[in-house]
Amino acid sequence: MKANRREFWLDSIFGTAFIFLLMWVFYSVTAFKVFDLFDPIGDALGDVELTDVVFSQLREPAIPDDRIVLVNLGRVNRADIGYMVDIINQYEPKVIGLDTYFRTHKDSAVDATLQDALSRVGNLVMGSKLETFDEDKNEFDSLGKSLPRFTQYAETGFVNFITDAQTQEELKMTREFTPKEMVAGQQELAFAVKLAQYLEPEKVNRLLKRDNERETINYRGNVMDYGASVYGTMFFALDINDVFNQNFDPSLIKDKIVIFCFLGEYLGDRLTIEDKYYSPINSQFAGRSYPDMFGGVVHANIVAMILNEDYIDAMDDTTGAIIGVLLCLINVAAFSYIYRVYSKWYDGATKLIQLVEVLGISFMNVWVLDKFNYKPELTLGMVAIALAGDSLEVYYSVVKNSVTGLFKSRKRKIKL
Repeated sequence: MKANRREFWLDSIFGTAFIFLLMWVFYSVTAFKVFDLFDPIGDALGDVELTDVVFSQLREPAIPDDRIVLVNLGRVNRADIGYMVDIINQYEPKVIGLDTYFRTHKDSAVDATLQDALSRVGNLVMGSKLETFDEDKNEFDSLGKSLPRFTQYAETGFVNFITDAQTQEELKMTREFTPKEMVAGQQELAFAVKLAQYLEPEKVNRLLKRDNERETINYRGNVMDYGASVYGTMFFALDINDVFNQNFDPSLIKDKIVIFCFLGEYLGDRLTIEDKYYSPINSQFAGRSYPDMFGGVVHANIVAMILNEDYIDAMDDTTGAIIGVLLCLINVAAFSYIYRVYSKWYDGATKLIQLVEVLGISFMNVWVLDKFNYKPELTLGMVAIALAGDSLEVYYSVVKNSVTGLFKSRKRKIKL
């Protein structure tokens, strides 16, 4: 009896090891990456994660955050940007952020107009760009900035987003950001973090003390025209004419964070995809056709998350791996019992159990994120569960029989 029990658990352990060996082969040796089947789930969902449904479908509509205002730059030239900055600046914002670059010289009069306007801003943050990562030093070796004549009046914050896109033409989904990066030995804060620092420095300090290399963006909403008062959109935005005609209440600006950024040819421009990303709050979370959020709005969502200290905590990779191994071992033990005792029912029973488990874990991930702002990372366990049934059959019928046959053959030769 003890020998049978010992053999059962040895088979469960070796079967689990065999499944992870297969996963490693699929992931590392072949072009097929088995993990991509589950996070996101299936080719039909493209770059969608199941947890996107929390942001796009389950949450209550957001109440507009009036601490952050966006100003559309459209296609205006530098002189007009200078005029717009002057108009906004006279209403005493806490900080002005410019999510754009001025890296080449233009007409001297035009550049002078912008420079003069920037010189009058009390608190100014200009976007920078992380360039060329040095893997040996684990830092970026350079930082792209606007011309010194403009940046001399400002602090900088990097505007890079984390996406899977390799080219401008590819899908750009952004779910995470890095609060800080090292650049040639110096720390550079993210653009949104730098802006939030002017309004709530203690909250930014607490963010940095979390010391997470990446933070999941807790998206709350998109933009709306000033005065629209649409429940469910998060940030007020002024279009070019709104600024030039001063078509806004001065209280909208005073002591607020104002982000100048590109929001299309005009507010509500849905066709322009320049500096535009897919976000998890996209109501069409599967089969997306157009990106839904401009980069400046992504920054605004990050700022709001910091000001609200409304972070999403994520399971670390080590914990996820441990849980994945335990889930696999439990399933292998259960399937091994079915294989030995109810062999005729093996295929149907294991497939049903796998389906129930994968669906259960998927819905649990959604529920936990929605209720507790916590993102479990159980992809490894889900893949192991999905492979366990068929892989265990291969283990028993091929691997174990081959090894057992090899040992028996050696024993015969020794006796002879």
